[in-house]
Order: sequence, then structure tokens, then C-alpha cells
Amino acid sequence: MCAIAGIIDFSTQTAVPEELCQNMLATMTRRGPDQNGVYQNGPAALLHTRLTVVDPDGGKQPFSLSAGKETYVLVYNGELYNTEEIRQELMEKGHTFREHSDTEVLLHAYVEWKENCVQKCNGIFAFAVWEEKARRLFLARDRIGVKPCFFSRRGDALLFASEIKTLLAHPLVRPRIDRKSILELLLAGPGRTPGYGVFCDILELEAGCCARP
Repeated sequence: MCAIAGIIDFSTQTAVPEELCQNMLATMTRRGPDQNGVYQNGPAALLHTRLTVVDPDGGKQPFSLSAGKETYVLVYNGELYNTEEIRQELMEKGHTFREHSDTEVLLHAYVEWKENCVQKCNGIFAFAVWEEKARRLFLARDRIGVKPCFFSRRGDALLFASEIKTLLAHPLVRPRIDRKSILELLLAGPGRTPGYGVFCDILELEAGCCARP
């Protein structure tokens, strides 16, 4: 498995602090001990830790691609079972590839089809794409919900991560519980109501859902 996380904070004109990125990244190492990476640009920071399964020399993330006047940056946790099928379709549309990873194929698919790319994907995944010039984010999760994705909106900031503890490493997110949280723990635990993150102000992107915050 791998782990993804991100901070999109329009409340400040400065870059997301490096120390904060490293603190959040440290909570993700268990899920991705082989490699890690950080992308920082303006209001956005994307984080990734990797457990290498396919193409150890390629697929390093965050993975970026320039197309037209836009630069797209991807963090991705998952596996596409129909990678070669999608790659072939994209090559027929003029896309070229440098690597053999499904990471590169997924980002090219987003460039070609935008949010409709998830209709092409047969697999398990949670991913985020940041568009630098448009300054917008896209989040998606697989239909069954195998790969996790939690998020929290705090003022003008959006935070997302594979695990709740990564969100709690951000000072804007507090480990607060309320009556609903207690009921989740007592009546549903160790499961959860779909979409609920147990802690106050933490939600889960539900299975089969996409978001463009």
C-alpha cells in the first residue's frame, strides 16, 4: 500500500511550511516505506509515501505532467487492473509515455478525460490531481472503497489524507469527539458509517465518489 495527503490553503500567500509537510509525511511512513515525496507550489502541498510494487525506477510521486498551458500533479494510492488497455487508448490519441507505471497512465488519463477518467479505471484507488494554473483540485476514490481517503475543511483550507492520523498532524485539525463520535465507536466500531471520520470535522470521501472542492 501507499499513502497520499495534501494541503490546499488559500488563506495565506506563503507556501505551506516544510516542517508541517514533514510532520504529516512522518505519519505516512508505515504505509509507504520505500520512497516519499513532497510537492509544494503556492497554496498547495501534495505528499506521498510509496510501497513499490510495479516499476521501482518509475512512478515516483508526486508525479507531474505538463500539457498545453497547464501543469498537472498527481498523488495516487492504488492499482489499475486495466493499465495497458488505457495506455493503448491514450497512445492512439497521441499521448507518449516515459515509464511503465500505472501512475503515469492515470495522470495522462486525467489530462485527456478530466473527471471522466474514473469511468475508464478498473481498479482500486484513491488519488488527487492539482492543476497549477487553474489552482483547483480533483479527488477520487474507487467504487468499492478499498483505498481510503479522509478530508477536513478548515476555513479556506482543505486537507486530505489516506489516514486520519495524518490529518491530526495538522494544527487546524483537533482530535475532538462528540455524541455522534461516541455512538460510532460503541455501536458501529470497528466499522464506521460511510462518509464519517469519527472525529469532529473529519469526513470520508465515500466509495465511488469524486470531489472538486
